[in-house]
Amino acid sequence: MVVELMNCGGCKERFFREDVVRGEVISLLNRMWHKEHIQCVFCKLTITDERYFRSNRGLVAFDRLFHIDCFRCAICHKTIPQRRGFYERDLMLYDESCYMMYIKDLPPDEETPPT
Repeated sequence: MVVELMNCGGCKERFFREDVVRGEVISLLNRMWHKEHIQCVFCKLTITDERYFRSNRGLVAFDRLFHIDCFRCAICHKTIPQRRGFYERDLMLYDESCYMMYIKDLPPDEETPPT
């Protein structure tokens, strides 16, 4: 008998108990995922580190998954270092200098500068 558990956070297809027994499913961000569907929101490539976000290959911000090198400012496109702060507006990420220069004083309903 096959028992359905829930849907993958990536492909949205249902898992089966056998998927879990074979180690093809992990829990991340309060969801279950097929390992091959854990993708960076920036580059869309799979994040393959078996320790998921406890190493130097990936990180999580605002429940979105990123490769370290893909965690970039929306204006200057420079990688935002892990130990530095960052700013977010309308789900866009900004480093401190770009945020202070271009975003900080914009009214809430005004569009952000082109990227």
